[in-house]
Amino acid sequence: MRTSPSSCPVSLSLLAGSLFFSFAACSSPEEMALPDGGDQPDDLGADTDAGTRPPRPPVGPPITAPMNTWTWVDFPDAVCDDGTPTGIGVSLTGSKNLLVFMNGGGACWSYLTCAGGFSTHGPFGKSQFDKASGQLKGSVLDRQAANPFADYNMVFVPYCTSDVHAGDKVTTYTSANGSNMMVMHHKGRANIAAYLKRLAATIPTPEKLVVSGSSAGGFGSAADYDLFRTYFPDSKSYLLDDSGPPFIGDAIPENLRTSWYDVWGLDQTFGAECPACKMDMSALVGVLGQKYPKDRMALLSYTQDSTIRQFFGFQSADKFQMNLYDLASKVLDPRPQFHYYFVTGTSHTFLGSPASTTAQGVPLWSWITQFATDDPAWTSTKP
Repeated sequence: MRTSPSSCPVSLSLLAGSLFFSFAACSSPEEMALPDGGDQPDDLGADTDAGTRPPRPPVGPPITAPMNTWTWVDFPDAVCDDGTPTGIGVSLTGSKNLLVFMNGGGACWSYLTCAGGFSTHGPFGKSQFDKASGQLKGSVLDRQAANPFADYNMVFVPYCTSDVHAGDKVTTYTSANGSNMMVMHHKGRANIAAYLKRLAATIPTPEKLVVSGSSAGGFGSAADYDLFRTYFPDSKSYLLDDSGPPFIGDAIPENLRTSWYDVWGLDQTFGAECPACKMDMSALVGVLGQKYPKDRMALLSYTQDSTIRQFFGFQSADKFQMNLYDLASKVLDPRPQFHYYFVTGTSHTFLGSPASTTAQGVPLWSWITQFATDDPAWTSTKP
């Protein structure tokens, strides 16, 4: 059963398939860099022998920002789909743990979808960050008592690249009659790499790293997870994918997969680590599970999510649920570190208000807490 408050603390755009968090940047007279994490405990989750592990990529300058408040950080080397520069929001606490949340907002892969309002476009800079204030309450980025990440350093990654945070290609789209053109900078993955260069300099080895996202950000959290682990190879790491299910084979139609690979440049991004993903997106689960067997990974989904049904070619509610359950039984269940939390219904995304959801008698906050605290009782649940 899902219970909903009278007014949602976030705005939800079903057309764009997005859960959009917004909040204000704050200021403080005191600015300081985030501590580097200090001495690290044993068995942090590194899964490759240090002698054979590829070296961590070069890092940039650390981020300096006021402590215990949200601050916008510009990145001149990160761009939205319209070519304008973007950045990230950070809230630093001095904790040795780090939560990164990747925002949602649809996607586009043709002139029709890019011009037709199927995705959140740029610009997204400090002014957008500032205007979007007051809607953080109750979300996974709210430092409330129920949130197991309440004292973590937090990073908000905006979404304005129309490529589920996974692309690295500039594509020109032309209308059917050839009279109009759109140039789209699908640079979601390249942006993540730019952010990680400075985040890894700011806190080189978090004790715990949580990579999360909703909708397009859920897909992005999985697609970019290996990149995060490249920059944080010794951290105990967690993947929290909210409403980004990587269905098996043609459960995501071949024409959609082909278009995404072509216009977003996926062969050069996560496709390089998962060649089989071009034919079967669920293959990414096996790649990540084998490479990082100590990491915990989680998927949240409604059983008949109407937004993702549209994204995957306007599937019927029954077909979507069948494909979701196939993913669970054939791909996720065999991986002991990967569990899921499924809820009956056609709604979309959870991390904007986890407290409003209880399914199969399990409150979502409790389930996420078990996930994040390595509780051995943590397990999958579905209707």
